[in-house]
Amino acid sequence: MPKTFLLFGLVGFLLQASAYRADVESFRKTRASEIAGDTGWASLTDLVWTAKGVHTVGRGATNEYALKAPSAPDRLGTITVGEDAISLHVAAGVTAKVKNQTVTDAQLQPNVAPSEGVSVGDMTMVAIKRGSRIGLRVWDRKAPARLAFTGLKWYPVAEKWRVEATFVPHQPVGTIKIQNIIGDLIDMPNPGTAVFTVGGQKYELEALLESDDADELFFMFKDGTSNKTTYGAGRYLYTPLPKNGKVTIDFNRAMNPPCAFTNFATCPLPPAKNRLSVAITAGELDHKIPH
Repeated sequence: MPKTFLLFGLVGFLLQASAYRADVESFRKTRASEIAGDTGWASLTDLVWTAKGVHTVGRGATNEYALKAPSAPDRLGTITVGEDAISLHVAAGVTAKVKNQTVTDAQLQPNVAPSEGVSVGDMTMVAIKRGSRIGLRVWDRKAPARLAFTGLKWYPVAEKWRVEATFVPHQPVGTIKIQNIIGDLIDMPNPGTAVFTVGGQKYELEALLESDDADELFFMFKDGTSNKTTYGAGRYLYTPLPKNGKVTIDFNRAMNPPCAFTNFATCPLPPAKNRLSVAITAGELDHKIPH
């Protein structure tokens, strides 16, 4: 083969590798921005589980539900907790907004986006429901963890950790019972198994869907780095849906669950089948929550 063709081939390979590395680095930069965003995981200050009835809420210690959010008013108002939602009546002198409209009363439906919540200055509050429990989730731009956030740490990008797996679909699609960090059990759709090799050894990961109409696969896994260089409870990874019976698993994009950044998340945990013996030395390293 002429040397010119070899040179062109080498240049093409290097350009492709450079483009891949740049794509992963862009993903990592975007993720750091999201973690430190106004309503990112580092901005969470409170997760308050409530009881039915009427309760006072605010930063002041005399409230039935005292918030830690630095921007919370001493008395935010009163909440009425029902079966499936929380009603907020705003205290006099407090300016609260929903979708940038000033309100004195607001209905907090559970598990909506932060943009649907109530904002008071630098604080944003929504309702959250897990199982039979309903609570308040609060973000604050002045959250100590957000102010202390200096970025994420990662293993160096290595193409060997972008592996092509064979996708073995489950017929019919089943579910797996997944436990979250607060002890709840949830059923998650389990469309199939991804089978791949590392160092000549075969491994399997059960794929999950976060919703019935999800447009990507969700993997939760532990491996030989867990509780050493990476987060002890495991890591998360998303991939495109299978194509022609294959799925590309890029461990360079493996990331910490929200619980690595806050004590106020309700992270699902990897199923037993997704505990790998191999050390996946790729992706996001452990993050220490500042205290």
